[in-house]
Amino acid sequence: MTATSAERRHPSDAGTSPMRREGSVSRVIAADPLRLYHWVSDITRTPEWSPETRRCTWAGNVRTARAGARFAGVNRFALLRWTRQCEVVVAEPGRELSFRTLPDAKVADSTVWTFRLEPAPGGTRVTHAYEMVAHLTPGQERLATLLIPPHRDRRPDMARSLDRLADAVEGRTHARQARLGQTHTAEGPIDLTGVYALHRALRRDLDLLARAVPATPPGDAEAWAALARRWHVCAAVLRHRTAGADAVLPLLLERADAAGDPAAREAAERARTERDHLTPMIDACTAAFRALTSEPIPGAGIRERLAAEVAGLRDALVELLAYEESTVLPLVQRHLSVASWQEAEQAAWQAFDRFGPAVTLPRPALPWLALPSLVLPWLAQDTPRDELGHVLAHTGGPIARAALNRNGSGRAVPAPGGGSMTGAALTWGGGPIARVLLALARRRFEREHQVAFRWL
Repeated sequence: MTATSAERRHPSDAGTSPMRREGSVSRVIAADPLRLYHWVSDITRTPEWSPETRRCTWAGNVRTARAGARFAGVNRFALLRWTRQCEVVVAEPGRELSFRTLPDAKVADSTVWTFRLEPAPGGTRVTHAYEMVAHLTPGQERLATLLIPPHRDRRPDMARSLDRLADAVEGRTHARQARLGQTHTAEGPIDLTGVYALHRALRRDLDLLARAVPATPPGDAEAWAALARRWHVCAAVLRHRTAGADAVLPLLLERADAAGDPAAREAAERARTERDHLTPMIDACTAAFRALTSEPIPGAGIRERLAAEVAGLRDALVELLAYEESTVLPLVQRHLSVASWQEAEQAAWQAFDRFGPAVTLPRPALPWLALPSLVLPWLAQDTPRDELGHVLAHTGGPIARAALNRNGSGRAVPAPGGGSMTGAALTWGGGPIARVLLALARRRFEREHQVAFRWL
């Protein structure tokens, strides 16, 4: 796209400006033009290849690129962080995506960014170009290039962007996935360690419960109370999975349709149907546990009914998890962006408090410690030592952010000086602090575990 002279500012300064005001780079990527268009037009994926952009989100209800659609891009260089509002200018599937940064009261410049796609031997020639159509003053340009040297000439960063885009599209970008006994490991840019850790813990607990229920004497009230608490942890996590699926599956269906992938749609629909079949089974187990623990000495009939309900749920869950790992998660790697996955994962943890009933382990004095003290030792139990650090590093941050932004009433926890503690949680979570919380909560969890399963 070429700007008219009326759109330009300071045209006479072009020769002396410290900024190169237009440029382009090209390379061939081994993919067809339509597939590449679906990648670059999903602006939420931009951080996967941009050296500068950290986050992109559509404005309003927009979810796909079209002329006039707007989005916000969060950028970072060294210690500097800034946000630009952008507007899509051209959206021609298989041919071109162009957008421009919008000037506002704080930033007067505007740049048109373009991806042009042309069939070429070996795939598609992608031309990434930029043109400044509204400029800063010379003094502002000098300051900007002093603070952000790569802005003197954007082409080197753009070349790196195309290299990273090629790595992603051609399948060379892989996050480090934990090996936790999953049926299949879906390689790709999204780190699925949190999913695999949850799957492992659910398989373990449902198997333990299925064996413990028929083995525990009806008169051991302490063991039954501990078993009921452990069941409610599993039930809360199963509903947490449902919250995550509710965020991921519609997006996967949308991306599959946009990419013309009917097999992906069929797989996502099947996963949703089978997940819905689990809901009445979970409710039946919860009702049976409640009936069993409400009587001083429960009858054998209640225990037998509970044993059948738990065993049936275990078998159904094992089958569903295997299907998700072998079929659905590879499609997630193919069609979803890292950013959209992380948003869904965080939303699911944020909703976890809705599912954790009062019958779970006693809550600590500080409400925001409840979620980490409950979930971290549950995830860590029997996790191989060589994978524990990766599990804690991956799950610690999302769990900490969810915990710090919710208290017992479900309201955001106020931070000093106002606002919420999201910013603090970004540095508070992660591996080292997760290890500290695990150390504090593990002993009580292990005692509870020994009581619950002492008849095995």
